[in-house]
Amino acid sequence: MSRTSSTVRNILRSTTQKCEIFGDYIMEKITTALRRLDLSQTEQSVYLSLLQEGTATARILSARTSITRPSVYDQLKTLVALGLVVELEIEGKTHFAASDLKYLDALLADKIDRLAQSRESLAQALPLLQESLTTVTPKLRFFEGSEEVKQLLKDIMWHDTTTLQIIWPVQEMSHVFDATFLNWFNERRQKRGLRVSLLLPYGIKKSEVTIFTQGEDDQYRILKKEDCKNLSMASIIYDNKVAFVSSVGESFGFIVESKEFAELERVKFNALWG
Repeated sequence: MSRTSSTVRNILRSTTQKCEIFGDYIMEKITTALRRLDLSQTEQSVYLSLLQEGTATARILSARTSITRPSVYDQLKTLVALGLVVELEIEGKTHFAASDLKYLDALLADKIDRLAQSRESLAQALPLLQESLTTVTPKLRFFEGSEEVKQLLKDIMWHDTTTLQIIWPVQEMSHVFDATFLNWFNERRQKRGLRVSLLLPYGIKKSEVTIFTQGEDDQYRILKKEDCKNLSMASIIYDNKVAFVSSVGESFGFIVESKEFAELERVKFNALWG
């Protein structure tokens, strides 16, 4: 066997050992990155098999993933083109191996750059497009399941320099949104100049008052005990919209876009705030 092949196997063995050490956590992060790159489920399966179990021929990959060999070749063609997988000649046979994870990072960075450029171009053309095209804004949008409910919060990112009036049952929402996502959301909304007026349930400890309160202009108050009986649904008022998020037991959310409805909810919020 060549020195190059031996080096490659040592690298792959080290990567596999690291994956075993970090377990589900690191693989979940990698899988999320692959989804963000719009890789199909079969492409993800082939890539993850190489990453976790090491170099393999197409035949071995087919056996590992239960994907037919012709389909495995199709997935490998795409993965090689993206730079995520490399071909190796070992003892006269073609093997495949996962590339260094820095290529995965580079692909994500490239996609972010292209999306930013597209957004900038669209922003420049948007005023003209709005005048020349007929569009309809949905007045009521539903979101079901944990991933979709996260999209609900991302809708807020379309708005700048406004105040979010939030009623947030901390315990219930901690089961709907993980800390990583909430920290990401909090950082992004501060960058966009979104301030927060936050109402929290009675009995919450000061040490728990961390989410949505890090900005200089953020404010929070604690609800009276009688005002938060059976409080399990969160609400966020912003612009002419109101978003609602249920507990994990029901796992759904919805956004109502209505100036009149938003004003009504603000009256309720301000009454509780006062």
